[in-house]
Amino acid sequence: MRRTTLFRLFEKPFRRAAVLILTAAVSGGALVAAAPAGSAAIVVPSLKAPAGLLSPIEPLAPYVPQVACQPGYRAGTLALGRLLVATYPNTSFGGPRDCGASRSEHYDSRAVDWMNSVRNPVQGMQAYLVVKFLLATDRWGNTTANARRMGLMYMIWNNKIWGSWNNKWEEYNGCFSTPQPAYDTACHRDHMHFSLSWNGAIGRTSFWSRHVWAATDYGPCRPSDLNWSGDYGSFRSTPCPRYPTVNAVARSSVAMQELVRYSGATMFPGMRGGPISAVQRAFNLPISGRYDASTVAAVNRFKAAHRLPVNGTIEARTWRTLLAVYKPKA
Repeated sequence: MRRTTLFRLFEKPFRRAAVLILTAAVSGGALVAAAPAGSAAIVVPSLKAPAGLLSPIEPLAPYVPQVACQPGYRAGTLALGRLLVATYPNTSFGGPRDCGASRSEHYDSRAVDWMNSVRNPVQGMQAYLVVKFLLATDRWGNTTANARRMGLMYMIWNNKIWGSWNNKWEEYNGCFSTPQPAYDTACHRDHMHFSLSWNGAIGRTSFWSRHVWAATDYGPCRPSDLNWSGDYGSFRSTPCPRYPTVNAVARSSVAMQELVRYSGATMFPGMRGGPISAVQRAFNLPISGRYDASTVAAVNRFKAAHRLPVNGTIEARTWRTLLAVYKPKA
């Protein structure tokens, strides 16, 4: 094991904790760590690639940003989370997140957060081995082989982000200057974030399917007059058009500004998040962010009054009607 390589993943003040336990060697893909006298050594396993892989491989996945609100798990994100926890039972994982004002692949089911703390030396070793596994060259000479086979777009861990767009580790969000524990979540020191391509999230890459999907799936596209797209439908082989962000016109109410911000996101009963809060504010309902029965009823009344299908769904046509109704009068 090259200690200098390891230390790149352990920024101060975490190096000392790592050194205490990493007086070790890599054996059979696992990290064997020294332990106090009279106790057993700690063996940290490594992830394993599936059997049956061949030399053909996907290119590095290009970055395709989130534009849809469809939180949950897809086959690939769920498989990745389960693989990590099965290999490292002292950890957990999460993925879905209610849609908010920012952009995140958590909102469209393409991200996994693996709960693993750099302040725990054993978990720090686990993270090191996961990174090593993802970025290693395989037996056919394919660089960053498992990252490519999984459709990994980027990962964030311990103050740094690795991106498929440049195959480099870089400082994440100014985290080198905020080593305090209060910043551990924001700087991804208590968890590792993985964002996947659409192919990777759906599970159609060679790591999961043994079939190489070299073509990029660009996913759903947002229309020029709305800020979010509808839900994922099917494989799209061409990039989406790029449109400027839609902004509320001058003199818009707070309700109108919120409607514009989330316009286009498909909402179903039972969902939660910022788009639901925006609709509740527009309808003068209690703002809970939950698409509950009273909100569904208000939406259906609105849709009936404007001759839209009364189905409880908020989709592009409903958003456009909402924006027309709440637009400031000239």
